[in-house]
Amino acid sequence: MTAKETLFKKLTSVENKESNIEYLKNSLYIKITIFIVTVLLCTFFFSFHSNPERNEILLLNLEPGNKWNGQTIVAEFSFPIYKDENEYNKEIQEAIGNVNPTFIFDETAENNSNNLLDTIFKKLFLKAQKQNVDLKNYFSDFTLNDYFRDNPEQKIQELSNIQRKLKLFISNIYKKGLIDTAKASIQKSEITAYLLPNKIKIYQTVDLIDIGLFVEKGRSLFPADLNEPAKILINDILIKVYKANLKFSSDLFEKAKEIARQNVARTNGYVRAGDVLIEKGAKLTKEIIQKLNSYNHSQFMRKEDVTTIWMVLGSFGHALLVYSILIIYLVIIRKRIFADNLQVAILSGFIVIVAFLGWLSVEIPSKLPLQYFVLIPGFSMLVAILFDSRTAFYFTVCISLMLSGIRGNDYDTGMSMMFAGILAAYTVRDIQSRTQIYKSILFIIIGFFVTIISFSLERGSEFDITAYRLLISVLNAALSPLLTFGLLFIIERFSNITTDLKLEEFNDLNHPLLQKMSELAPGTYQHTLAISVIAEKCAAAINANPLLAKVGAYYHDIGKIVKPEYYIENQLNIDNKHEFMHPKKSADAIKNHVIDGIRVGKEYKLPQRIIDFIPMHHGTSLIKHFYAKALEEADGQPVNQDDYRYPGPKPNSKETAIVMICDSAEALSRLATDIESLENAIEKSIQAKLNDGQFDESNLTIGDLKIIKETCVKNLLGLQHSRIEYKEIPTETKEENKTEKD
Repeated sequence: MTAKETLFKKLTSVENKESNIEYLKNSLYIKITIFIVTVLLCTFFFSFHSNPERNEILLLNLEPGNKWNGQTIVAEFSFPIYKDENEYNKEIQEAIGNVNPTFIFDETAENNSNNLLDTIFKKLFLKAQKQNVDLKNYFSDFTLNDYFRDNPEQKIQELSNIQRKLKLFISNIYKKGLIDTAKASIQKSEITAYLLPNKIKIYQTVDLIDIGLFVEKGRSLFPADLNEPAKILINDILIKVYKANLKFSSDLFEKAKEIARQNVARTNGYVRAGDVLIEKGAKLTKEIIQKLNSYNHSQFMRKEDVTTIWMVLGSFGHALLVYSILIIYLVIIRKRIFADNLQVAILSGFIVIVAFLGWLSVEIPSKLPLQYFVLIPGFSMLVAILFDSRTAFYFTVCISLMLSGIRGNDYDTGMSMMFAGILAAYTVRDIQSRTQIYKSILFIIIGFFVTIISFSLERGSEFDITAYRLLISVLNAALSPLLTFGLLFIIERFSNITTDLKLEEFNDLNHPLLQKMSELAPGTYQHTLAISVIAEKCAAAINANPLLAKVGAYYHDIGKIVKPEYYIENQLNIDNKHEFMHPKKSADAIKNHVIDGIRVGKEYKLPQRIIDFIPMHHGTSLIKHFYAKALEEADGQPVNQDDYRYPGPKPNSKETAIVMICDSAEALSRLATDIESLENAIEKSIQAKLNDGQFDESNLTIGDLKIIKETCVKNLLGLQHSRIEYKEIPTETKEENKTEKD
């Protein structure tokens, strides 16, 4: 295979790859698939629950203080009133908490202690008589050697006295209860002891003795001036002879708790058929909610089919309605996002994740308000950073409604998430640094606190419920920014989406590409710096993205480094090549800097948001100079205007349109002699571009164009300001000063 064939094969492969990517990006079939999959998954989260009864109760939105907007409910059958789950569990915990720790009485403990005491002292007496006795099981060598160091025979009397006192001590102490656990670990004032076979005795905790108290009381029997070796020996003896007669039984304790649990009543009253449960417009109270929940539970127990096809179809319509809020917005206002399947997939994926988390908050039985763990503020911030704040607003509304619907018309949670999410999105609207995370946390907390406290005050919610919601919302505020920046790193790495944080990496004049421009095309480089300053200020003036406009301006003319000599700003001390070229050839050479710029930008891995500035800063505008020259040389022959137009596309954002205007304005400023001529020239240039349709896709308004013109004039005058001519010192004066010095 020849080199030419190999090159052709490589180019064909690259073109096919790019064609496949473009197909995946824009395919209508893939877009429809994304829509269908998203709606079906959300439908599942609406319809299917492991505990359908819990879901039906959530659908009633029974919160104390709420107004009942449904019809008057009359009981169709008699049913018991079940206690509220939290109340019932609380009573169970109280019953379990009232169970005394359970011990088993050991009748042999006192005898065992006395026998061991006799054995120890028998061996100590033999030791005092200098007989070879093994006491390693009772004492350390250090203790024995220290005690018997001087005159062992004289210790016999002392040992007899110690034995007598300890015998009496053990006889008295066992009248109380000796336990095998630490006394401090017993929280109840009493304990229950089982005496075999079937007797029970109650001991007061205050009277109980553990090993620590046993040793302390035993040592107090002896005088304080007793020598230290004797004290240590007594201490060791007390530890050895301690035998608990009350031994804790975990099995009996658990059985006692289970009996207490079973003795708690599950119901709290009875409702007869025909009784009115609640009238339309009445305010929900705890008692009414308890009856409604009990009635719902009894109805549920009578049902055979829980999930029907009609219910699933209704859930499908519900999910579709909520999802369509975002889709309609994208179709009408954000066509650029809607056209990109990857961006649509990212937004749809976020919706599915939130729906799944909302479903889990229903599925997981917990006393905690798990719905406030759903990190909607984190997703709102992520969308604001990846796309824009308006998209984040609509997205937040959509996912908050989705969460509210899945949780059964949970208005409180939906409103809290919506408000906190919107505040979070606006905190990162103009994010330039990841340290803005602290600002986001604060505003998310404010958003949650305002809504949660407002609803709690309105409905008279219990303090502990409100406190739990506030606590979990604080955790949500702390975790949401972490989720945002974690997913942001992944999305930036594996997609062509470029955020402002990514743009900051290219906001550097030391970037290799800009350094190359300064060396190969110094005139273009200076022109670029001037435009970047003006474009940034113009973008700030009309509330566009100053960073994007500035960075885009840095790289908009990067294609000129390929053949810098074809552009007037780089023609220093060389002839103008265009004087010897046909106008069409010259126009082609000028247009090539757009094509070369895109190629160079991709070689240096510039993000697509920056590469867009390369073709869009000229759009499809006419290269007037060479078109006019072609008309002069045509001698009446037709000239195809399209041959003298840039390839486009037209600017599709305010920032690319700003760079287009600033590019022309900076060139015009070099020809203007005063402020009036500069203002007229820029206004004429903007009007010509407007009439040519160059701003049709940029979302610029007439008011924006006026502000951009005024900003350009003001800043170009600053860049092109005149300087005074400084006077030179006369030559004669210089020579006189030199002579005097010498």
